[in-house]
Amino acid sequence: MGREITVRLRKKATTGGCPYKRVLFRVSVQGAVGHYLVMFLLLVLLGYGLRRGGVLTDETTAWLARLVALAPLPALVLSALAKASFSPTLLGAWGVAMLSVWLGMGLAWLLGNLLPLATPTRALLIVQGSISNTGFLGTPLIAALYSHEPNIVAAAVAYDMGVTSLMIHMVGARVLARAGAAEGVSDGVNGLRRLAQMPVFWAAIAGYALMLAGVRLPEPLLFTLERLGQTTTPLVLLAIGGMLHWRTLGARWKAVALIVGFKTLVMPLLMLGLLRLAGLPSFAAQALLLQSAMPTVMVSAVYAAACRTEPELASGVVVASTVAALALLPLWMGAR
Repeated sequence: MGREITVRLRKKATTGGCPYKRVLFRVSVQGAVGHYLVMFLLLVLLGYGLRRGGVLTDETTAWLARLVALAPLPALVLSALAKASFSPTLLGAWGVAMLSVWLGMGLAWLLGNLLPLATPTRALLIVQGSISNTGFLGTPLIAALYSHEPNIVAAAVAYDMGVTSLMIHMVGARVLARAGAAEGVSDGVNGLRRLAQMPVFWAAIAGYALMLAGVRLPEPLLFTLERLGQTTTPLVLLAIGGMLHWRTLGARWKAVALIVGFKTLVMPLLMLGLLRLAGLPSFAAQALLLQSAMPTVMVSAVYAAACRTEPELASGVVVASTVAALALLPLWMGAR
């Protein structure tokens, strides 16, 4: 009986039933989300097990994150942009995403002063509560779920490179440095230098150049880049599992819960409100909402350690927000 229903739906979809096509697509995406959630949980647990077994240490976990930034992530961004078509909507998507992060930081600052929080904790709330892990998790996940919708992926990359990368390196680092005890990481020149040293930055520039020029990469090269890019999320999740410290989560659970709650609930709700006002096309709105619902950006823990701004709390927030964001992902996928 189920087979007959599937066949009939497919027949109607090919005879002018566009609504059926959309329904089938949504069902397939929702089904894929369940598989990805299980995969994410298992890989985080595997990373934690490897750490407990002594295979993953702080040094090897950091090396794993650097490896992802050097090859798989740039490959993913370049291959995704090379398949997309340029649209002025991307500029609007960038503007909405940038506005959401600035508003989020402002709300976090107000909340941190109202509670009130210690200066380092308030700085983490401002940075980790507002800036998403759009590169290591958001863009790879969207690319996997919407592999046949390159424009959605292009909007996700616009959020990642045009907003997340700028805000964490130019603004987030400055906020954390001012609240910590380090010098030399908070000025704009160093922020630009760090951004220019990122391979994914140049991969995005090359991808947008190919998009604007209408040039398509050779199929063997595109195939290789796509397969390399698909390793991004599994490697990142192993690294996140290797960062897990239960003692930190238990000792600072109130601060962790506050920052994680702000990141995984307030920021997506804020984005929903902005999207209703902006009236962006559905492909851009879907990408922005999912990116805003991602966990806190991983490099914030690196900056917190460099600035000596409660590094253990920052690492705990990265891990806890990943678990919470993945658990809430089906909610945000059905929000629009």
